[in-house]
Amino acid sequence: MNIFNIITGKAKLIEEVQELTATVARYKKETKQLEQEIRSYESNYTNSIKNINNLSDTIASAKLEITAQNKEIQEKEKLITTYSKYYGDIIEVDRKGNKGISEHDQDKSFFDFLRPKNDNNDFNDDQVEAIRYNMKKNLRIIAGAGSGKTQTICAKTAYLIMMENVKQDKIAMFTFTKTAASEMRTRVNEFLDEEESKVVVGTFNSIFTSLYNEVKRKFHYVELIGIEGDVDEGERKYNRLLNDLIRKYGLKPINEGEKTLKEMIGYWTNMGFTSNEMTKFIKKHFDDLEPNSDNPLSLRFSNMMTEFNEQRKTERIKIFDDQIVNLLKVLQQDDAAREYLQQRFDYIFIDEFQDTNPLQMEIIKLLCPKDKKDAAKLIIVGDDDQSIYYFRGAEPKFIKEFAQTYSTHTLTLMTNYRSIESIVKAGNRVITHNAKDRIKKSMTPFHYKNGDCYIKALSNPAEEANWIINQAVKIGTNEQQEVDYSKSVVLYRSSTQLKTLLQQLEILDIPFVIETNQDLMGIFNIDRFKQAFDNWGKFINEEQSNWNLIIKHTANAFYRNNREITEFQSGKRDIDPSDAAEFICGRSFDKNKKMVIEYLNDLIQLKIGKPVSLKALIKKFLTFPVVEKQLTKEEKKWIEMESEEFDSWASMEQRHSQMKKKKDEMKKKIEDYRNGNYNALYILTIHKSKGLSFENVFLIGLYENGLPSKRAIKKPNKTELKKHVEQADPPSTIEEERRLMYVAVTRPKKNLYITLPKTINDKPVKSSVFIKEIQLPFK
Repeated sequence: MNIFNIITGKAKLIEEVQELTATVARYKKETKQLEQEIRSYESNYTNSIKNINNLSDTIASAKLEITAQNKEIQEKEKLITTYSKYYGDIIEVDRKGNKGISEHDQDKSFFDFLRPKNDNNDFNDDQVEAIRYNMKKNLRIIAGAGSGKTQTICAKTAYLIMMENVKQDKIAMFTFTKTAASEMRTRVNEFLDEEESKVVVGTFNSIFTSLYNEVKRKFHYVELIGIEGDVDEGERKYNRLLNDLIRKYGLKPINEGEKTLKEMIGYWTNMGFTSNEMTKFIKKHFDDLEPNSDNPLSLRFSNMMTEFNEQRKTERIKIFDDQIVNLLKVLQQDDAAREYLQQRFDYIFIDEFQDTNPLQMEIIKLLCPKDKKDAAKLIIVGDDDQSIYYFRGAEPKFIKEFAQTYSTHTLTLMTNYRSIESIVKAGNRVITHNAKDRIKKSMTPFHYKNGDCYIKALSNPAEEANWIINQAVKIGTNEQQEVDYSKSVVLYRSSTQLKTLLQQLEILDIPFVIETNQDLMGIFNIDRFKQAFDNWGKFINEEQSNWNLIIKHTANAFYRNNREITEFQSGKRDIDPSDAAEFICGRSFDKNKKMVIEYLNDLIQLKIGKPVSLKALIKKFLTFPVVEKQLTKEEKKWIEMESEEFDSWASMEQRHSQMKKKKDEMKKKIEDYRNGNYNALYILTIHKSKGLSFENVFLIGLYENGLPSKRAIKKPNKTELKKHVEQADPPSTIEEERRLMYVAVTRPKKNLYITLPKTINDKPVKSSVFIKEIQLPFK
């Protein structure tokens, strides 16, 4: 190294420069590395920001979804609250069968024994509870439509016999139809694995008759209490004797109302009233028909009933109702016989308990007195929502108020095994509108299969009929293009709804059977017209003139009461049409006087064989105020259209005869259909469909005055109801019509089609209120 450099310090500077150069180089390298790291961090930061932004979007989306779900949950909670308010609590159903019977259960062997005979299905928990209930109290089972109640009560019978050692003949099972009794008997025998058990199974009439005959054999003298004889012969003799006595005692003013005296007596009998009580009703509501009579109608009725019952006993004239009344009288009048009958059974099952009438209930109370320790225990089964026979005395109050009479344990069967989900829910929706008139409950569907459940609105009745026919053909057509019409069933409320459908079936030559063959009579089955036709026939065809009857019914149609009519006709032999019209119309309907005179003269002309326009005669009849009020617009139009075909009285009678012949022929077709020997579309009233089930159901005519009926009224108060009962005039209420709708809706297993025309006779019609209530889609 140069000394000079050392002296001047250059060497040291060079060394420092070199070190600085090396340091700079190192820093550059480190800077470069740092720059690379910074770029890496920047890249990661950018990606992180992206991720954060994406995460923020996800969180925001999640929050929106949570908000929506919370809203949905709130809506569902609100829906559940509303549902529970109207229908009752929502029941979770175990679709894999009953969980309550484990391998360790003492009754496991019993349910295993029954399982192969129960269509290889397990009983659900509610059914098991009913089957095994210890009967410390009487048992009320509220069993909804399609809930398997028959299998349940038959299994309970088997349980009592096999597991509780109850003797078979100490059990009785009551029901209302022979078909139901046969089904019940078959099921009990299957469960017991016997060809014919000793369990007493039958209808009310058959079991009560059997008990009466049994007690007669033990206590011979009780035969003097009842009325003996052959029922088949008795009906004919009963009618003849009653008609003779009505004439003898001058009771025609009562007999010529909308109901005959026979019908009134029959209704009162099933309501549990005695002859003395019937007499009080006559005095209260009918004596004013003859206000000035020294021998009032009620006294004559009482005397008639005394002679009537004496002659029936002497001549052994027994009718269907006597089979129940005989047993009631024995239970009421003889202590020894009553004690024997009360010991006859240990357990009494009553199916369809909502259909029980007061007469039957009175006998049940005597057979099973509530205050007797060793009395037979009752197991009643039914559904107040399916009570539809008030017109013959059946009341839902007996099942609803059962616990007020007997010490009762109540269980429910609310799982519907019959129908698909949408059908079950539709039934729930419509019946809930009877909220103040029913036991609160709802059915839960077992099946969640596919099927049709909707409303079809068609332009008019012809299109409605054709759509039903085409749909039935579609449903019934197999791979070989053969049509099985029996796969479909048509339900209807009244014969008016059937008019066009029956016409189309005949035009297209499609086989059908109708259960209520009286509905084949067409306009001759419309009450008001049927009555008028019968009166015209009696006047025109019979030698003995029924002129006073014509005047009476014409006057009734102008709101003249029977008392006024009797006073007017009293002492008069031949009343001139002008005088009759003067009385009939009075001041209220003075403008109709000319028309009434013409109407009465037309009938006189027909009587003497002169030609008269039947169309004009019928048109006059349809303008009578009461007739106009009671008939629906559709019924009036139907009658008018049919009357155009009648060019003489003879042609009208011929048409009536032809329809009667069809009605008679239908009896054989129905028999063949039931035996599986006739392929036909099945048509029946909703009333007759109760207790039955079908794959495919068409419920037709859901327009105003179709269903519900035009004659349905709001539920009357107790005073009004008592009056209706005393006059043997039970009303149809909107609540019962809704129960009728519910019965119809719950018949199908797979497909339900509700149909209605938008117009009738080229005029628009309102749909039924039940359409709004059921809330099904239109297609």
